[in-house]
Amino acid sequence: MGHNFKFSTPKCVDERIFFSKISKVLNACEHSKSQMISIYLTKEDRFLYCNKIFEKTIGYSPKRLIDGGWDFWYSLVAPKELSSVKNEVQNFFSMPLVQDVLLLKYHIINSYGEKICIKHEILMYELKKHTLALNYFFDISEKEKIEHCLKLNGGHHGSSFFKNQCMTISSREGEVLKLIADGFSSKEIADKLFISNHTAISHRKHLIQKFQVKNTAQLIKEASKVLEL
Repeated sequence: MGHNFKFSTPKCVDERIFFSKISKVLNACEHSKSQMISIYLTKEDRFLYCNKIFEKTIGYSPKRLIDGGWDFWYSLVAPKELSSVKNEVQNFFSMPLVQDVLLLKYHIINSYGEKICIKHEILMYELKKHTLALNYFFDISEKEKIEHCLKLNGGHHGSSFFKNQCMTISSREGEVLKLIADGFSSKEIADKLFISNHTAISHRKHLIQKFQVKNTAQLIKEASKVLEL
C-alpha cells in the first residue's frame, strides 16, 4: 500500500480487501506523534497492527506485540495489577459488541525498567465481517505525578474512589448503573438495553465488585458520590 505499516501479513483475499478499506485509518495511526495505537482482531485472536510509537514509549518494537499478542502485553503490566487488568480485558472480549468501550488505568514496566502509568481505551467496531478492537494507550505518567503531589498537599474535595482504583467503568456499565439507580431490575435493564438477563446481572455484579460494596443499595450510595445518577 506504499506505507511501512507494522501489521501482520494478510492471509487471504478477504483480508487484503479489508486492509485496503482501513488504509486511511492505518495512515492516521502512523502519523500519531505520541499516542500508542494498535488494532486487534477479536475473532482471529491476533493483533493486526501496531504503530511505531510503541518502541519509543516502551522500548520494544511493534512486532513484539503483533507476534506475542496479549500475553506479551500482560507481561509488561505491573504484577499487582495484572490479575485485575487481565480479567477486565477478557470479560470485555467475552461479550463482543454488547459492551463497546472499555476504559482502564494501570501501570506497565518498560524495557528500561521504568514504571509508566497507562490509560488504556478499547473501542469495538465491525468492518467487512471483522470485529476490530481499536486500542489507544496514553502515557499519563506526568499527570499521575502532578496529582500525587497535589494529593500530598491536601488533594481536592471530591471523592477519592477513582484515585484509589485501578479501573474505571465502561460506558455500558455507566448505563446500567444509571438504570439501577432509577430502580430498574436486572430483567428490566436487559430489556431496555437489548441485552440478555445474564449480561445485565453480570454488569451489576462487576459494578458491586468495582465499588467494593456488598449490595445494590450500597452501590447506589457510593456511586452517587462520584457520578451524577
